[in-house]
Amino acid sequence: MASLEAREKAALEEIKQFSRRAKALIEGISVDTLVEEGGLNPYMTAALGLSIEDAVEMFIHRRVERSLGTSFGDAIERFLIKLLGGKSGKDIDPRCRGRNKKKPWVCWWDVVIERPYSEGGKEYNGIVLAVKSSSTNVNKDIVERFIQHAREAEENGYRPYLVFTYGKKVWSVVKPTMSGYGMNPKDYVIVGREIYDKLLGVGKDYYDHIIEKIVHEVQAEDLEFSKAVERKKQQLLKELKDRYGDDVIKLLKDLT
Repeated sequence: MASLEAREKAALEEIKQFSRRAKALIEGISVDTLVEEGGLNPYMTAALGLSIEDAVEMFIHRRVERSLGTSFGDAIERFLIKLLGGKSGKDIDPRCRGRNKKKPWVCWWDVVIERPYSEGGKEYNGIVLAVKSSSTNVNKDIVERFIQHAREAEENGYRPYLVFTYGKKVWSVVKPTMSGYGMNPKDYVIVGREIYDKLLGVGKDYYDHIIEKIVHEVQAEDLEFSKAVERKKQQLLKELKDRYGDDVIKLLKDLT
């Protein structure tokens, strides 16, 4: 397996790729996107009493959120796959990609680490992870699905974990649901900084190192979201004011 330094570099690239997509999306926005393609809701803009400047900024943020809202979860999964030296469960068995109804057990898992693992005197063939952003956005059904697949993974000799990429503790329904099925959450849930200590053995402070690296590399490549938004906002404002001046009502009338 590659060194931690090499895996870290590959993992950080996944985060930067997301930042590049966000920047490219912002740069692709034009006045025509806003005016001609129904990008701005005139009723909401009027109801909130927004200025042209406020309306433009809200439009840019909503455009990015709609386009990239779910893809950051995918980026984080790929980040962990690269950093931990694993694979997506769907890449383990070609039958995972097919249309067959009964897929291999491993397909369900977001990250599969195929190397021997020891814990509490037990030997495992590897580790499987179900990755979620935080425990505040999971419900009982999600936890019950994890429990079902975790038991299946254990039957196949793998150690299962439910991983929350950020947060300090487990909230919502996770604890009572797992406890109700006879599972101790402390044995099956990894939260935030614990990821790096538990799965890499590098200590919880490795999180600080990763955050600093992401910020520095994003800045070095001029990928900061706020800067890209501000540049685009000023460009759109100039074009809009050439057309409408400061008359937001004139702009809103032209939207429909």
